Amino acid sequence: MPFCPICKTEYPAGAKRCVECEVDLVEKLPEENPEEETSWVLLYYTTNRVFAEFLRETLEQSNIPCWIRSTGTFLEQGLGYVEKAEPGFKVYVTQEKYEEALTIKKQTVGEL
Repeated sequence: MPFCPICKTEYPAGAKRCVECEVDLVEKLPEENPEEETSWVLLYYTTNRVFAEFLRETLEQSNIPCWIRSTGTFLEQGLGYVEKAEPGFKVYVTQEKYEEALTIKKQTVGEL
């Protein structure tokens, strides 16, 4: 069974992406080391998915760990559309790379 590497939700066989975190699923979760727990912080919020994906790709090319969480309407399998408050996309980065990521954010999407 695949898992989300961020929220650790288990999905049925054949699933490819986490509907909450918008990341590719993995077959096995990595072993957790409590001493190396990652602290994630919000870098960017937008209602435009293209801007969020562009920023994510740019950050990944700079070796900055990041992920996107969709906060908008999404299709819940078997239930139809489920409305969530505040539609949009949030880009998270690790606390230790926040300043570097902020510089890249300003250069790529600015205040968009």
